[in-house]
Amino acid sequence: MLNPLVAGEPSTVDCLEQTTPKYTATITDDAGNAIPAASLSSLALTLYVIKTDGTTGYVNSRNAQDVLNLNNVTVDANGLLTWSMQVADTTLVEALPYERHIALWEWGWAGATKFGKHELIVTVRNLGEV
Repeated sequence: MLNPLVAGEPSTVDCLEQTTPKYTATITDDAGNAIPAASLSSLALTLYVIKTDGTTGYVNSRNAQDVLNLNNVTVDANGLLTWSMQVADTTLVEALPYERHIALWEWGWAGATKFGKHELIVTVRNLGEV
């Protein structure tokens, strides 16, 4: 898990459009123990929106993108994940007052025999003049 605010529910954060916030969380195993970067066999990020017409739009080409210490994401020896969001991650796909960018994190450990997933909802606010 990536430190969910409520067990079994996605985490949520708010940001302004076209900004570069940082998101941090700790990657854990099934028992809640931190998983260090050296123990991870994979870490992928899919960032998408559900458009008003019901279709899926991928944001910043992040579709099951390898982010294990790549592509603006780092994981340290204590399992601390840091995602340095890019302007393209927080740019609106549609002209709406608010848009939910859904970050799906997927990771593997224990020699790729165990896997975890977590959703982060990034609510992006349209500033109108950006």
